[in-house]
Amino acid sequence: MIEIESEILSGVIGCKSYHKHAPEYGSRAWKAEGKHIDVIYWDVGNGWCVIMDVIPKNGKNECVAEFYKKLQKVIRQCYDGSGFRIK
Repeated sequence: MIEIESEILSGVIGCKSYHKHAPEYGSRAWKAEGKHIDVIYWDVGNGWCVIMDVIPKNGKNECVAEFYKKLQKVIRQCYDGSGFRIK
């Protein structure tokens, strides 16, 4: 399970709008709509979230794999080994 800031998540997927509430996933679930994928996440507070589902818009799972590769790269750039934000 990856805990990430929702702001960073938005940047990774290219989300240009406000995240939408996704009550079908639970009371604290939100949907971030990206260029190629949508991400459903659980709001854990203070701008942090846990990814629950990744939905490719073209139906191809390659988009999901690319998302996770890009997310890992951004995490390495933005956080130190202890999980503190450096950028």
